[in-house]
Amino acid sequence: MTAIFLSGWGLLRVGQINLTFSDLFFLISFSISALRGRLSVTPFRSLTPFWLAGLVMMLGGLFIGSIINGDPLRWVNIALQYTVAFLCIPILLMQQEEGTIRKAPLIFMLGIACSEAVGIAASAFLTYHDTLHWLGDGFITGNGRLGSMAGQPNPNGAVVAFSLPMLLYSMRHRLIGGLAGVACLILLLWGLMLSASFTGFSASLLAIFTTLLLMGVRYIFRLGLAVAVAAGLFFASGAPLPKAFQERVGNAVESGDINQAGTFLNRSQLMEEAWGFAEDYTVIGMGVDRYRELSAYDNPVHNLFLLIWNEGGAIAFCGLIVLLGLIALLAANGLRTSRDKGAMAVAVVLVFLIYTLSYPHMYSRMWVMPVMVALATIYVPRKARPEAARLIYARPVGPQPLPEL
Repeated sequence: MTAIFLSGWGLLRVGQINLTFSDLFFLISFSISALRGRLSVTPFRSLTPFWLAGLVMMLGGLFIGSIINGDPLRWVNIALQYTVAFLCIPILLMQQEEGTIRKAPLIFMLGIACSEAVGIAASAFLTYHDTLHWLGDGFITGNGRLGSMAGQPNPNGAVVAFSLPMLLYSMRHRLIGGLAGVACLILLLWGLMLSASFTGFSASLLAIFTTLLLMGVRYIFRLGLAVAVAAGLFFASGAPLPKAFQERVGNAVESGDINQAGTFLNRSQLMEEAWGFAEDYTVIGMGVDRYRELSAYDNPVHNLFLLIWNEGGAIAFCGLIVLLGLIALLAANGLRTSRDKGAMAVAVVLVFLIYTLSYPHMYSRMWVMPVMVALATIYVPRKARPEAARLIYARPVGPQPLPEL
């Protein structure tokens, strides 16, 4: 629970390496479960071989590219990060008790709400220079954007977008009270506006709409009415929008010109360059972290598909497609077993897929943890109730069915 709560707090690191406090608590939990023999070797049951094949293909393609064109030592770091994120996390989560996993979306959401509360309070009383030494240049940026405990504004917008479907799910199932849920909603939305992330804003709107649509019409009407009243009161009060949000998001929405949305033009230039590189690295990639070296912009392309294709070639690209396809399939199949859980999972996975189009390597746990938490609520095996188990005619309760291929 602590690992899940802190998974969006990228600033809390152990030293200068990419090991967060969340990772530390996760490794402790993983070790304890391993010693007790409680790890699930088949987290996705019948689909586990396909999942492993996709992960091996992606990492294998990156390895071949690094051996031929790059530095194999860089591959070791990337391989370890992706293995922890895409294999160890589901192995641990999928063997937890149903009662624990039922609360996991609430715990993740509360972690992000607390992060936004810290950031909002800091932005009200502190400046960029006040926080620079202790919290880095991403907690509050020079132009006033809020990265909060996520460490940067864009990831901060992403974790808020992940949290909103989980908040709606928690309120729907009364895991959190109405007033507390509204308070968390206000914190999340205000933190989202202070982050001034166009991608985060768009992903959040789409996540909310998808969740409400799949949960049912009556739920849409009730929450939609509450949101409309809250929005009306806000605009009627004359309260100004955060300056950074108005410049990076508001102007793009008002004008309908996406070129005004933050760094859209710079990312488009990187993607155009990546298409050119792909012609030379279609089969065998350039190797891990080589894109930054070869790029005229000294940055990796902010598109996971193009980055994996260039650094790992066709094999790695196909492996990535397998992994993302299985994630989408698992989320969509959840609608068959539980409409509310499936709605939350579909919305969370949709946010993840949106960011694959606007972000480089996504092995950080703040990207993968919310996806696996949402899927775990659907596929963690249910245990029969004691009173039902005593009945001779009681039907055994097994794991949720997985889609057939």
